[in-house]
Amino acid sequence: MPFLAPVFAAVGGAITSAATALGFGAAAAGAISTAVVNFGVSFLINTAISAIFGKTPKVQDVARDLAQPTTAPAYRFVYGEARATGTPVGTPVKGDLIYGAWLLNSRPSDLTTFTLYLDKREVVLTGDAFDLAGPGATATEDPFDRHVTVWVSRGDHTAPPTEYTTDAPYVEGSADNMWKTTDAWKGRTMIWLKLNAGDQGSRQERWPSTPPLVEVEGKWSLVEDPRTGLTGWDNNHALCVRDALMNNPIRGYRAGQLHGSFDADSPNACDELVDLNEGGTEKRYICAGTLVFNEGEIEDQLNPMMISGAADFIRVGGKLGYAAGVYREPTETLTYLLGEGFEFPDMLPGAELVNQLRVSYLSAARGYETADLTPWDIPGALADDGGVPAVKTVDLPFCPSPTQAMRVRKITGLRQRRQERIQGGTLPPEAFNLVGGATVTIALPSPYNALDGVYEIEGIHPGLDPIGESGEVAMRLPASLVKHDAAIYAWTPATDEEEVFDEEYESERTGTANPGALSVTTGDAVNLNTGGTIIPRIRFAFDPSTSSITAYEWEYKSNASLGGLLGKYETGGVIGHDVRDGSDKVFGHLSGSPNLFYDIRVRAIGPNGNSDWVEIEDVKPVVDIVIDIPIEGNAVGGAGEITVSFRTPNDPDFRAIEIYGSDTDDSGAASLIGTAIYTSQNTIVSINEGSLGTSVTRYYFARSRGEYASASAFTASVSATTDA
Repeated sequence: MPFLAPVFAAVGGAITSAATALGFGAAAAGAISTAVVNFGVSFLINTAISAIFGKTPKVQDVARDLAQPTTAPAYRFVYGEARATGTPVGTPVKGDLIYGAWLLNSRPSDLTTFTLYLDKREVVLTGDAFDLAGPGATATEDPFDRHVTVWVSRGDHTAPPTEYTTDAPYVEGSADNMWKTTDAWKGRTMIWLKLNAGDQGSRQERWPSTPPLVEVEGKWSLVEDPRTGLTGWDNNHALCVRDALMNNPIRGYRAGQLHGSFDADSPNACDELVDLNEGGTEKRYICAGTLVFNEGEIEDQLNPMMISGAADFIRVGGKLGYAAGVYREPTETLTYLLGEGFEFPDMLPGAELVNQLRVSYLSAARGYETADLTPWDIPGALADDGGVPAVKTVDLPFCPSPTQAMRVRKITGLRQRRQERIQGGTLPPEAFNLVGGATVTIALPSPYNALDGVYEIEGIHPGLDPIGESGEVAMRLPASLVKHDAAIYAWTPATDEEEVFDEEYESERTGTANPGALSVTTGDAVNLNTGGTIIPRIRFAFDPSTSSITAYEWEYKSNASLGGLLGKYETGGVIGHDVRDGSDKVFGHLSGSPNLFYDIRVRAIGPNGNSDWVEIEDVKPVVDIVIDIPIEGNAVGGAGEITVSFRTPNDPDFRAIEIYGSDTDDSGAASLIGTAIYTSQNTIVSINEGSLGTSVTRYYFARSRGEYASASAFTASVSATTDA
């Protein structure tokens, strides 16, 4: 009976007998004082509150961090049947070969069989990968055929693969980064990969990232089952939590520090079979995923695991227990309450009200990345909240079943909406055996029967008061209760299940989604004006990749309008993954010439490899400079020649003047006389057009020139006629 406290009852009886033997009466009790003798507080730790109002690490973010090369990898336990991300702990290169090691699990694993994925692509293998003294298993299909050799050690090895220490051995002074027989990572689950880069033509396709993203799918950690005393692979949710509590590197619990709820009742509850709408059954609560340990309380680190099974921790005295996500029948009926200090709050604070849940879970169909259930409106909650939406997201990173996620979602939402509470008072001695997470029936006489119903114990603090109502030792049970209902856990597959839409997994993808289409902006809005010089630029922008990425790489080439024959792609640099403009687009700038066209391309870089390139072609920087026109035009005819003059404008953007001539009063028909004349502002410029013959009339126009091929409008014409 894990949700009773018989040990407290025995202690309570002993203390009561001792108090009576010592003759505690009213006078003696008064002399002793009114102190309460405490047996041990018991309370329920609601993990859903942390899940709804806290922050749960995303599965993809955890995988991205684990994929980073390091010699001090994060300590992690992989539970259930899942896909584990390998951390490269050594990838020395010898010629075209990488002799690499990746940590998968910081402990031994079952891993009777496994499936290897490199950069999200399945690797088909033949051979014995578990024989570290042998030739390993080799890839048999493109693009990895003859380029990948694999060994796997499940924690029982004593050295790296023999081939590592014979073909890539450590040599002091010349091969210090190669392999010693002591570089074993003993007691860990490891995968050893000898990778051949291959020819240049197919290398980029085969190895979009170096080192590659390594993922291994299989059955992982071995856990103890207290029901049988045996240790083996199991995905039972309660057993995985118990294992994490006892074997974590932060503060491991001993068996005597765990409450009896872990021994049988909770594992049995998790093993119960639940009907599925499509037929068949599944275990009620299973666990899968990677638990990464860091600084902080171990109980807090297990919250994402707990909420994935709708479970709560309970404290019973100094012991930690497990309250499974199932309805527990009341074990006591109370027909009266003690004291006058009870409060009956019937509303949660507004910040804690939620009326819609959006839930994600670990999807095996999507390569053990997260998938989303349909947003779920808690029945009646929106109307009760006055029509004001209150949406919260709950991540279930250790829940590998969409139907389990649906059940957890319902339980979490309905438990959070419970409003009726009894707080601040004292329960009678009949409630002494109750602990946090237990339920009790309240059946009060009229007119207090409005409080009747089933309640869950949120907290109870048994104790003895030396001054009882009759001057004797009295039991005191301060408690906090919340109205409870079996309907929270009721499940009808035909009506409660929703259809699951899983994105089909494509083995040929790189694993990193492409950035969005490129858009460009040119002109004064994006050019860089340094005060004396204008730098022409092209601003390009795009929607970010939907994958977890580390950066964006971009390249460019010029003269793209000529078919790319005169230009080759050059690196433009790297854009940080968090660089955004006001429209939440990633952006960058290319400085170029207004006389050239450019192609620009961008790709996303992530732990799952690089995306494809996204390109835009034939983009030209534009410099819009408004320059004043020349003034004071004049033309004077002579013998077979005409002298023309204009004054240049007093404009700081002016650089040169061009003078055009025509036989008609039309600037569109005029031709440039000579070349542009570079001079200063507010200067008279004269030219002489000769060899014109007699009685020839000519019309002249001028315009100003500035930087980057900018030009003013043409002046009005001035004209003259040569002598007869």
